[in-house]
Formats: sequence, structure tokens, C-alpha cells
Amino acid sequence: MNTMKHQISRLLLAASLLCCGARALTACGSEDDLAPDYKNPSANFQPAADDQSEEAQLRRQFFGTTGSYLLFNDTIQREFLGVDINGDSRYFVETVDLGYAIGTSVTSGISYSYTYLSSIEQKQQLTDFLLQYVQPHLTGVMRPYSWLVANVVTSYSQNSMGSTSVSRVYAAANQRCIAVAGNYLIQQERTDAQRQTYAQRILNIIIGQLAMNRSEAFGDFYKYSANYYSTDYSRAGFDGQPSASELRQLGFLSSTSSTSFPSMTNDLNTYATLVVQNTEEQLAKTYAAYPLVLQKAAVVRQVLIGLGYVF
Repeated sequence: MNTMKHQISRLLLAASLLCCGARALTACGSEDDLAPDYKNPSANFQPAADDQSEEAQLRRQFFGTTGSYLLFNDTIQREFLGVDINGDSRYFVETVDLGYAIGTSVTSGISYSYTYLSSIEQKQQLTDFLLQYVQPHLTGVMRPYSWLVANVVTSYSQNSMGSTSVSRVYAAANQRCIAVAGNYLIQQERTDAQRQTYAQRILNIIIGQLAMNRSEAFGDFYKYSANYYSTDYSRAGFDGQPSASELRQLGFLSSTSSTSFPSMTNDLNTYATLVVQNTEEQLAKTYAAYPLVLQKAAVVRQVLIGLGYVF
């Protein structure tokens, strides 16, 4: 009996120690819980409170008008960490990494570099362009979290063989930022029609990402091709890659693989771009022989409108 009492005592003591250890993070019984170490990331996208420069005021005005943050530099955080053993200052630096997808541990294999705008006049010109030609199309939840406006945006894409292709792009996007190149507009004066065309090119590039940011809203769209997404052609009964006509009959506009059907992401991206690039009349004429394509396009158009996209 005494042995059993000793065993019970040891168990109670162990339980007590575990309880105290678990409560150590909350002052071990104190009602004064520790405050979480959390920094609102939006602070990194805003000018410093004491910055009264023309650029800072321009950025604040843009946010007040659109609800989106405006950047002219891809460095959003530079925090002093201290001095190393050599006496050199060390910093934590965070940049707008458009090759990174939130919620993943890997990048897309594409990276970007930027040539910045050189004057406040250029920054004002590009800001006015966004406000007049691009931002009006993006309301509601389609509104981007932030814009990075640069002179030149250069992409670097590495293939499976290790070689890198380099190209200048009009725009690039991920979940929290859209980068726009303004060199076309600042090289020389452009007509209103040219500005509208350039804005449309930008929208064509970014609409797929904006749709994917709200992919949960496209459930009805995904239902049409749910049995085929990322499925090998052979498993679907095809002897090799289907023809363009066969793909369209199944509701796919293109194939990104020689062995399997497109993924959900690729399919939505393709259709979002399609409906932004074409009117309903143009689609009806082009895809009259493929009713499934027209049905999927109609669903995407309606969802985009519901989310706030203005055609």
C-alpha cells in the first residue's frame, strides 16, 4: 500500500511540474498573459510616420484613394541587427519576392530585378497612369494588396537543364504585390489609346494571379473539368496527347504538358486571361463549336465581376 502511495505521489508531482512548465509561457498561473511577438506586415509597405517627402505623400495619397499600398523600391524592411566580430553592421533585409508563393517553402524558379524610377516626376506620372487606366478595373477583393512601380522589370527563369532565360516584362505578380514596368510610358509621350492598350497588357498578365488569390470562389468553374485535372492522357483513354480540338471539347483551351491535362491552377489562369482579353461576342464566335469552353468562360466572367473586376 505504501508503495502504491509513493507511486501516486510521484505521478502527482510529475503532473504538477508539467502543468507549471506549460503555464510558464503564461506566467505560471498569472492572469497577465505574455503579449504575442507580432508585427503587422502592412507597416513595411507604408512610408515611415516621420517621412514627409513628396514620395511619401504620393504613396499615402494613393493608399487613401485605392486602399492598395504603393512602392517604388522592392526593399520593404531593413532592420539593424547589430555589429559582427569584424565591426561591420548587420541588417535583416526583406524584399518583395515575386517568385515566392505564400504558404510554400519553395520559389517558382523565376526571380525578378528592378530598375527604379529616377525622379518624383516619373513616379507621379506612373501613379497617375495606374489610377486612371488600371486600378479602376480592380475593385472589391480584386484590389491588389500593393503595387511596385519601376522603370524596368526583368525576369530570370531557370529551366530544368540549369540555363537561365532573361526577359523584360510589362508586369509580374504574386499574392501580395504586383510589379509594373513604366519604361514604355516614360520613354516618350503616349496617346490615350496607347495607354489603354498598355493597361490591358498589364491586366492580361496579372488577372490569373488575382483570380488565384480568390480560387475558393471558382468552385463551379472547377466542377466542369474536375475528372481530368492533372490526369495522364492514357488514364483518360487517349493514346498520346489529344488534339487541340479534342482538348476544347473537354473544356481545355491548351495543354501545358505532353503527358497530362492541365492543373486547376493552369486552367483558371488560362480562362481568366481569356475572358479579360475578349468580349463575350468574340468568345462566342471563336468557340462556337465548343460549348463547354463557352460555359466555363461564362462562369469565370461572372465570378470575376462578383469579386469586383470591372470589364
